[in-house]
Amino acid sequence: MDYIKREKLSTKSSLISIITNTLLAILKILIGFFTNSMAILADGFDTATDILTSFMTLIAGKISNRPPDIEHPYGHERAETIATKVVSLVIIYAGFEVFINSLKRLINKEIIIENIIYVVIVAFISVITKYILYKYRLSIGKKINSNAIIADALNMRNDILTSSSVLIGIGILYFTKVWWLDPLIAIGVSFMIFKTGFEQFMESSNEFMESSQELKKIYNDVIIEAEKLKCARKPHKVRARKFGHKIFVDMHLELPPDMTVKKANEICAKLEKNIKNRNNDIRDIVIHIEPYGNAEKECFGLSAENIKDLKGE
Repeated sequence: MDYIKREKLSTKSSLISIITNTLLAILKILIGFFTNSMAILADGFDTATDILTSFMTLIAGKISNRPPDIEHPYGHERAETIATKVVSLVIIYAGFEVFINSLKRLINKEIIIENIIYVVIVAFISVITKYILYKYRLSIGKKINSNAIIADALNMRNDILTSSSVLIGIGILYFTKVWWLDPLIAIGVSFMIFKTGFEQFMESSNEFMESSQELKKIYNDVIIEAEKLKCARKPHKVRARKFGHKIFVDMHLELPPDMTVKKANEICAKLEKNIKNRNNDIRDIVIHIEPYGNAEKECFGLSAENIKDLKGE
């Protein structure tokens, strides 16, 4: 998919998400103040963080879709990783604020909820809307292979659980009149927010450190394809790095010492094609050729033995 089409899809989905979440957040927060329900207010603050996440993915999408230049030869895709990191910290902070305020209300017993039926209606609207938005954002994220949009979609999936817990809890409160249910639900929501923020924080950290399950699979694919070549031996010093939706691979390979440069180039081109066929996200592979039995101290990258150990984890 070209940069222009990718940016258009990313921008459109982010704008739809921003507008929808803005309307939902305003509705929830207004109802929260009107009814004095901390649960729906917490849900509203959670939705407000979604506005920020969608806005961040919108900006990151525009930056990451720029073609490589002299200052960024690998491209700008790491902008999405930075956006995910910032968003995760905002989400964690929002969860902390909701937790503290809910705990204060629970301790002080400052709970008088009015017109509770409005809370139930708004929570129901939120569940339906969030589900539709989650499916839409997830499909776009997978289509353009954007980790930032996929992370945003998964956050919305958690919002469905959040709004569902509010809907069920307030429904029970409506019939039982148990006063402490509302702040207790809000505390539960805060833990859901914490969980989402922490997961996104760790995911972006793994990408910065170039360690993920996706890269482990890339290493395995490289070894499988290299070992299929009859004249090639000892694929080693294999390194893979992820930049947003793009993956770059470096590796060393031993070939017969008397092989011509032309023949070696043909073998490398075949290997590169086969590896890319296993994963369309791989954009470039650099293969360094060595003669059989080349003895070097390898300080970086993985060998076939290392990769087999990774597979067995």
